[in-house]
Amino acid sequence: MGGINIKVLHIISGNDNGGGAKHVLNICSKSNKEFENIIGCVGEGPLYLKAKELGVSYKLFSNKLYNVELVNFINQNSISIVNFHGAKPFLLHLILKSKLNVPTVAVVHSDFRYDFLNNKLKYFIFTPLSIRGLKSFNNYICVSNNLKSLLEDKKIKGNISVVSNGIDVEKCIIETSAKDIRRSLKIKDNEFIYVMVARLHPIKNHREVILAFSKLILEFHDVKLLLVGGGELQSELESFIKELKLENSVIMVGNVSNPLDYLNASNISIVASLSEGGAPPLTVLESGIVKKSLIYTQVGDLECILDENSGYKIIDKDNKHIYMAMRLAYLDKSYLNIKGKNLYDIIINKFTIENFWKKYYEIYKNILRK
Repeated sequence: MGGINIKVLHIISGNDNGGGAKHVLNICSKSNKEFENIIGCVGEGPLYLKAKELGVSYKLFSNKLYNVELVNFINQNSISIVNFHGAKPFLLHLILKSKLNVPTVAVVHSDFRYDFLNNKLKYFIFTPLSIRGLKSFNNYICVSNNLKSLLEDKKIKGNISVVSNGIDVEKCIIETSAKDIRRSLKIKDNEFIYVMVARLHPIKNHREVILAFSKLILEFHDVKLLLVGGGELQSELESFIKELKLENSVIMVGNVSNPLDYLNASNISIVASLSEGGAPPLTVLESGIVKKSLIYTQVGDLECILDENSGYKIIDKDNKHIYMAMRLAYLDKSYLNIKGKNLYDIIINKFTIENFWKKYYEIYKNILRK
């Protein structure tokens, strides 16, 4: 453990099941010996259940915005720093900050302008509230340089640091072989699989990827598109796939316990998002670990992390440009293993979980010094 003993409480919605939840679980891993962590779940849900299952230190708080129980816990349990993750925790901070006796930090996981894109009512009510909450901090940790630039552009003032995502290489285990995954999905060994691991949300741009694939399959008949993840767009995308008569070529597998198995069974993975919080996105780290190259939009700092030796850049986020990148990757089949190995080397050298913990420790130390 580092020189200063630091105890951090992470306030996050217990209902979170996206990149923010994974990020927090990575910080709070029992293997992290740099500093002590407690996950403070606001309400129950997938993250709360996952924290219980993993046996990490956690505390359940009610969903109330004026949360006296939370204030008392922070002030009475020798907490060094409180990290707030996400829109509702930011609002909690706005309401409670005058009662807290310890430094606080906002961890910015996503572009707050798009957090509620899937619900118009929430978008108009909660986006301004979330921004007000965000402005109530003095310290910020952004999970990409792009998000740091966004805070600066929006004149959000304070101490802003950046922590890139990290991956725990030892926990990346293939549970089902590529052959068995393909067999279970009735995909032949010689078929070319594109895989997209992403929740079914407008920000992830599934529609444009499916449209791009519908063009590609007119040209190449041995291709399949695998969509891994669940979400509110499920039935809409299923209808869209039927409408395009792609039911035999686009396979939706829903949420799975180990996405790594599906990345490993593919030829290449796709990140076509309109925006990404973490840099690099977790699916990029996982693709690299199984030595699979990547087709990517310029999000999550990927334009600075990857190049033509490790992936295929999508020039614009529409189906035409996604199709062009998918086509190029297919025609480049013989080089995919080399590009996948190059991506693996980037991940191992720069984005391990150990680097991630050390960076957080240094930021906490600096905040406490001030």
